[in-house]
Amino acid sequence: MFNRKTLFIMGAGAGADVNMPVGTKLALDIHNLTKVTLSHGYVERGTFDEEFTRTFFERGKGNAQSYLDAFDLIHKGIFFANSIDDFLNIHEGSPEVVEVGKAAIIRSILLAEKASHLFVDPSNIYNTLDLMKVHTSWLTKLMRVLGPGRKAPDVEHVLDDVTFINFNYDRCLEHFLMHALHLQYGITRERARQIVGNAKIIHPYGWVGPLERVPFGGPPHGGLSYDELSKQIKTYTEQVEEESTLFSIHEAIREADCIVFLGFAYHSQNMTLLFDRHATPKKTVPIFGTALYMSAADASEVSNFLKDIFPEVDTDDEFDDEPDAFGIKIPRPPPLHLNEHVIIEREMDCGRLFDSYSKSIAGSYMQF
Repeated sequence: MFNRKTLFIMGAGAGADVNMPVGTKLALDIHNLTKVTLSHGYVERGTFDEEFTRTFFERGKGNAQSYLDAFDLIHKGIFFANSIDDFLNIHEGSPEVVEVGKAAIIRSILLAEKASHLFVDPSNIYNTLDLMKVHTSWLTKLMRVLGPGRKAPDVEHVLDDVTFINFNYDRCLEHFLMHALHLQYGITRERARQIVGNAKIIHPYGWVGPLERVPFGGPPHGGLSYDELSKQIKTYTEQVEEESTLFSIHEAIREADCIVFLGFAYHSQNMTLLFDRHATPKKTVPIFGTALYMSAADASEVSNFLKDIFPEVDTDDEFDDEPDAFGIKIPRPPPLHLNEHVIIEREMDCGRLFDSYSKSIAGSYMQF
């Protein structure tokens, strides 16, 4: 179990080991999704994804030519952008491009969930996770830290000491935790779903939606269309303005005793969102993070940024302010030197970070 308040900050790379798209793969998926052929307003053969395309055509939305132009622009132009987010930022003045692009994100995420190692065929209620596909994932390794020290009758509190800020739109974390709690503690899926629903999981830019409304891998319940679902997400180039979301993010930063970045790219806009003036940490905390394929120079920039965020440690006073019951002042533990506690690993993915630092992250050997 975690012996202190641990904050996990998740980026796209956190889904790599369960076969979720990373980097330009999502852009390529959206390039394919926006290949469309129309004839007299009807979708024809040669269209890549007829189900998705019919969200915008043949359903009385009107303005078919504007949507066709948007599909064509995204299909041809997305190759020259770093991501779909960057592309939509370029074309923020075109409502049709933004609408189609966001709907394509939703469709791509649902298709990716279905193709991931976490997908569970819903045709049989007894189907569950393919354990051999996920046994090396960091998610499984997270459960191996959560479990010890937490008895089955206390399962309601298994997620009490962890918080997740998840910059992804998918529901891999929620879906996995629900199944893992069901299997590890022998509780019903509904009870596991309730426990996960009460966990501290923040999606700064929104998400596809709760699993009971939009099943993992889709399709959506109740006739929801992809463009309707897209209204609940923001790209990272859009400002997160909801006060409750911002408050939750900043409170998580302030209250954390340990911070772990998983598959995070450390984009400047996201770092500013996390560590703005309202989220000044109250104390210096150990920080661990992956930076797979990042150059040494860029990793150093990230590390220096994080070091500058946290307050200086007061090392002048060697003793506690108050003596113990016998009037003796107790020496303080060795001070936490920040330079020794920002660890950014350039050669580790999320799973290897857990392999190497699980005890340090969990605070298994805390000083008193």
